[in-house]
Amino acid sequence: YGKDVCGDGTFTALGSDITITLKYNPSTSNSVGWLDYLELNVRQLLKRNGAQMHFRDMRSVGVGNVSDFILLNANAQTKIWEVSDPLTVVNQEFTLNGSQASFRIETDELREFVVFDGTSYFTPRYSSKIKNQNLHATEAVDMIILTAPVFKSEAERLAKFHRDFDDLRVAVVTTKEVYNEYSSGAQDVTAIRDFMKMLYDQATMPEDIPRYLLLFGDGSYDNKNRLTGNTNFIPSYQSTNSLALIASYVSDDYYGLLDDGEGIWNSGSVETLDVGIGRFPVKNIEEARNMVDKVMAYANPAMPVDPLLADEGDLTTFGDWRNVVCFIGDDEDGNLHLSQSNQLAVFVDTTYDCYNVDKIYFDAYPQVSTPGGQRYPGVNAAIDQRVDQGALLINYTGHGGEVGWGHEGVLDVPMINAWDNIKNLPVFMTATCEFSRWDDPGRTSAGELTFLNPGGGAIGLLTTVRLVYANTNFDLNKDMYRHVFEPINGKMPTLGDIFRLTKRDNAGVTNTRNFTLLGDPAVTLSYPKHNIKVTAVNGNTDLSQADTLSALSKITISGIVEDQQGNKLTNYNGIVYPSVLDKPVIVSTLNNDAQSPTTKFELQKNVLYKGKASVTNGDWSFTFIVPKDIAFQFDYGRLSFYAQNGFEDAQGCYDRLIIGGFSSSAPVDEEGPNIDLYMNDDKFVFGGTTDENPFIYALVSDSNGINTVGNGIGHDITAQLDEKSDDIFVLNDFYESDLNSYQTGKVRYPLQDLESGVHSIKLKVWDIYNNSSEAYTEFVVASSAKLALNHVLNYPNPFTTKTNFFFEHNKQGTALKAQIQIYTVSGKLIKTLDEYVINDGFRSDEISWDGRDEYGDRIGKGVYIYKLKVRTTDGEVAQKTEKLVILK
Repeated sequence: YGKDVCGDGTFTALGSDITITLKYNPSTSNSVGWLDYLELNVRQLLKRNGAQMHFRDMRSVGVGNVSDFILLNANAQTKIWEVSDPLTVVNQEFTLNGSQASFRIETDELREFVVFDGTSYFTPRYSSKIKNQNLHATEAVDMIILTAPVFKSEAERLAKFHRDFDDLRVAVVTTKEVYNEYSSGAQDVTAIRDFMKMLYDQATMPEDIPRYLLLFGDGSYDNKNRLTGNTNFIPSYQSTNSLALIASYVSDDYYGLLDDGEGIWNSGSVETLDVGIGRFPVKNIEEARNMVDKVMAYANPAMPVDPLLADEGDLTTFGDWRNVVCFIGDDEDGNLHLSQSNQLAVFVDTTYDCYNVDKIYFDAYPQVSTPGGQRYPGVNAAIDQRVDQGALLINYTGHGGEVGWGHEGVLDVPMINAWDNIKNLPVFMTATCEFSRWDDPGRTSAGELTFLNPGGGAIGLLTTVRLVYANTNFDLNKDMYRHVFEPINGKMPTLGDIFRLTKRDNAGVTNTRNFTLLGDPAVTLSYPKHNIKVTAVNGNTDLSQADTLSALSKITISGIVEDQQGNKLTNYNGIVYPSVLDKPVIVSTLNNDAQSPTTKFELQKNVLYKGKASVTNGDWSFTFIVPKDIAFQFDYGRLSFYAQNGFEDAQGCYDRLIIGGFSSSAPVDEEGPNIDLYMNDDKFVFGGTTDENPFIYALVSDSNGINTVGNGIGHDITAQLDEKSDDIFVLNDFYESDLNSYQTGKVRYPLQDLESGVHSIKLKVWDIYNNSSEAYTEFVVASSAKLALNHVLNYPNPFTTKTNFFFEHNKQGTALKAQIQIYTVSGKLIKTLDEYVINDGFRSDEISWDGRDEYGDRIGKGVYIYKLKVRTTDGEVAQKTEKLVILK
């Protein structure tokens, strides 16, 4: 960025060759200057030169002026046209006197002419054939997908999805088609806007007005394609200023300013957005395909995601993450960002109370000094965990840039690229500077990478492209939450609706132009569809008075699933996921920096019980025992519910529960939980093989239930890696009760980037009476970069009539072809077994053999050799040889 200087001057040319010398005098030794343009305007004798020539005279212009024009070198074939208005060409009469043509005309405005003699004309140059087209005949549509031609096939696939799934009228149009019809084939941002305005003006009914515009392709600040490797697929509207850091912007809003009199869009002008506009910043067909797949999986939760992108289990995108809104606040600046985040959080919590609010405020975590500067490792971990567990919305307020968030690096590109949350994608709102600068062809910004991550990240971002101001960000952010959860004509808003309405509320603020939508504007957030209602607590259906839940008391909650009108859904059969939360606690920040004063905020996230229960014909019920580790003072707790049946989901909450005190009639329990500890799945055996990213997997049971509260010091579910005191993980949030049981459940926790070799895990679990148990196992990490086999065996061995072969590998979730060949000790092949193997874990299912040869005959007793050969779809091969014994 710099300062612009414009100068001018006059001189008299001494000949037809003109030399101009410019000298730059730098203000400092580091100053650099660039020449933007040099314009030479020459006034010369009006003399016809060539077969045709344009002319005009700036000096002739003035109020009330009438000017005489005398053209030399004219003849009887000379014609003069006035072309001041190219759409209204006028034949200019003149008087010919010898070789002089003269005429008089009013010049109160600039007049422009062309003189020609008809002997020669400019010849059009062939460029390319253009198919017949008529965009003006486009019928009323809800959505326009404007795509670069190279992405048209994927744009059509997305359009078909929206037609079939959302019942939208969608038109797919290429940039080339728009340019051909609206700008004579030349790239022009105004051509795109004119096309949109035509559709807008042609609408005769409100329902025929276009609602969404998706720009299917990346853009660049270099609209003239001067840069190597440019990404100018869909042109960008750039601010006239590019020198002042805080006044520069790039915006797609220009394409949606469609009312008469709009489109000039001077700085500070109030022009309101008429359609919801989003952009896919894709640069190649693979990115385009990935984003269409991502949108389709998110928008249709019953559609399974790609199993190669998900870890295990249910491949749909249903889950109680849809009940969560997470607010992240930066530190310093007098805790301005924390305060703004918390105001937004309180608004959501008190206005839309069935959403669970999570808060990640930097200054509430210990700050660590490193050679690279101050860091918040706890914040990094909390953000990673929240993304992994999912959220409907993640809202960040604070400092940021093209490579991440915060001066402490709480979010960076490696973190974003490692996210694999394809089953629970949030929408990000980032009230920070230039996190998603999509118009820089030299760098893919962190915000773009968050969206473009094929296996996770975000389904969309309401985000920034340039420097922005904190207070105007906050105003826009507040307005966004006035629209996010409010239906429009009985339907929840789409990303485009939210974006358009928020922009309209802030139309006169230049800062607003720096916010963009990366994502599909026709996508609706994953709002739960139906309601969940509590009808009884411990059999008591009179809910006018709050019930009390005391420590170690047994509680049964019952209820129904109903539609938005309050009608019970008697055909709803599925699973409800209840969470019982303890009372809110007051958290104080740590005053890590001088500009981060100690601040208190309220947080309610201590889970007393999290379970699963069946929903049958709309009815559900679950039972649990209140843990001993509750905060004993009496105050209101909270029940949060999520339900799904594989096709539709529901949410609900209940806060007329007082939690506190202690049950005097609780039975005695002095035994800890039972723990079966594995890696990845229950086929694992002690010392088994995994890849470098295995899961801790444990089956846990206790007659009274498992403690996941986190209130009691040292009473968390914890895992210790390699017996290192600094490698202890708290796994409370990773425990889930089994269906219709508070006594059994599972722990599943991902480990990442482990070194090859032997590792150990020690798991400690507490029951609700604060009795603990431990389990221990060891495993061997074999890098997944190369196929490896381990623990190849057959059981039973020796055997008489049947044995089963097993092996371990390091290619979890990968299709493998396993071949077992059995030989005599002399080397004769007697049997070949071929099986295809796909396992969630690293231990294969059994491959059975009945002890017969290729002809079905039983083979004799004795020692035999078998060779296991395993091949991946990529052609990698690993093999091992072992012995077996047959008894008669």
